[in-house]
Amino acid sequence: MKLNIVSDYKRVAPRNKLEVLDNIIRDIKDVLAEYGIPTSAYQVLTVIYAGLMDLVERWENPHTCTPEVYKELVDYQKATDQTVVDWIIRYLMVNDLVIPARRVGMGLPAEMRRKSVPTPIPDQKVYAEITLKTGGWVQFRLFHTLQNKRASKPAGTIGCEFCYGVGENLRPEDCLKHEIVTRSIFTKVFDPETYDKPHTARFRWFNRKGEYGPWSNAYRFTPQQEI
Repeated sequence: MKLNIVSDYKRVAPRNKLEVLDNIIRDIKDVLAEYGIPTSAYQVLTVIYAGLMDLVERWENPHTCTPEVYKELVDYQKATDQTVVDWIIRYLMVNDLVIPARRVGMGLPAEMRRKSVPTPIPDQKVYAEITLKTGGWVQFRLFHTLQNKRASKPAGTIGCEFCYGVGENLRPEDCLKHEIVTRSIFTKVFDPETYDKPHTARFRWFNRKGEYGPWSNAYRFTPQQEI
């Protein structure tokens, strides 16, 4: 029995809990001093194991599997599960004397699960380079720093809102077209009726929580039939 995360112990079947405890007890019994585990702490685990073993065997025995035994088994798990989880975390998971490989050998995760890092709110402006091509094709390259013009998104963002419209120096709310793009380099094809008409484009990054950064400066471009 292997636990993906330590708290999974509380969700597995009683027989599997016994297997988890047995693996740990057998692995550490001769190296308590090496791991810095007090004998009294070790005994706490063995007592829980013995009590759980007794109840599981009584429940699995067709001659003794009464509703009273089942209730006793359920109550015992409620009373001891968190103690076991806390014990594993304290003496094995955050114990620098226990190497990850030994934890894996006991059926435990190699490391404690890291807390998720909050998704940062985008705070950088989008910078863009716009290249006109024939037939109304316009290529947009987006980057997040003027010092390095390699097309890329800043950390924590998943895409960019792109708005554009006919006219010069339009505000975002004045742009008739708003699109979501997830690539840092993309191309749009403009219709012939837009040729030779100045357009404004603006951009802003967003993260997976739907939080948006500041709008970019206005970028001017004019779709062309021929360059």
